[in-house]
Amino acid sequence: MQTFPRNFTSSAVKNLAFDTEQGRAEVEFTNGSKYGYRGVSKDAIQSLLDATELPSIGQWVNKYLLNADTTYSQLA
Repeated sequence: MQTFPRNFTSSAVKNLAFDTEQGRAEVEFTNGSKYGYRGVSKDAIQSLLDATELPSIGQWVNKYLLNADTTYSQLA
């Protein structure tokens, strides 16, 4: 898992990590819960990594993880 390499401020997301090749993501939320997601669009991950201007990380998580065709499990 590669930690998201850029600083961001989010009221909902504390940390974000990806495995682009496997289409996986891990999200640690500010409330302390941590979830792993599988089936994440590789294009969505790459577009976030390549973005010159960061979108809202919370909105990205909602669109590409929570409201997408991914499976998840609670890690902590």
